[in-house]
Amino acid sequence: MFDELTLHGATGTLLWLHRRVAALTHWRIYKTPRAWTLTATFDRADAWQCQQAAKYRELVFTAPRGATRFTLEVKAIDLAGTELRATLGPPLQ
Repeated sequence: MFDELTLHGATGTLLWLHRRVAALTHWRIYKTPRAWTLTATFDRADAWQCQQAAKYRELVFTAPRGATRFTLEVKAIDLAGTELRATLGPPLQ
């Protein structure tokens, strides 16, 4: 496994169960030995649903990856204007 890693993309989604609660336009994930961190801009987001879903560990970040997708659990999230910062768990798939 990598000690440090940076991933980035142009589209992504935050899902609460299977409902889209945020549409991301640009995102970047930084993996360090201590944490996975997501920074992103979005054009649509329901802040209340994002906070509630993260609180109950039901929020996931997804992004296309060829024929599949990245999926990571969102452990904590902070939204400000059209930007967000989140702490992620390791990839789920």
